[in-house]
Amino acid sequence: MADLPPSAKLVHLVLQENDRMTQSQVTEETQLAGRTVRDALGRLEDAGLVTEEICLKDARKRVYTANSPESGEVDHTESDAPEGAATGD
Repeated sequence: MADLPPSAKLVHLVLQENDRMTQSQVTEETQLAGRTVRDALGRLEDAGLVTEEICLKDARKRVYTANSPESGEVDHTESDAPEGAATGD
């Protein structure tokens, strides 16, 4: 993932946070140009970081889902709590 452009990393982050999105939804959320999002999605798909499916509501559209990065990457989603904070157990 380190060799991907910043736009592709942003698109991947947005997809991770939003689960399933169309290209137009990603474009709106990221405020990137449509062509930039299309290129980013292609790069992410080639790298195995995004899955593309046909939209069931409109077969002309595609829905994208983020895949987890390689196991060497660190997932920071659970490290938002301060050290020593109660976990609710």
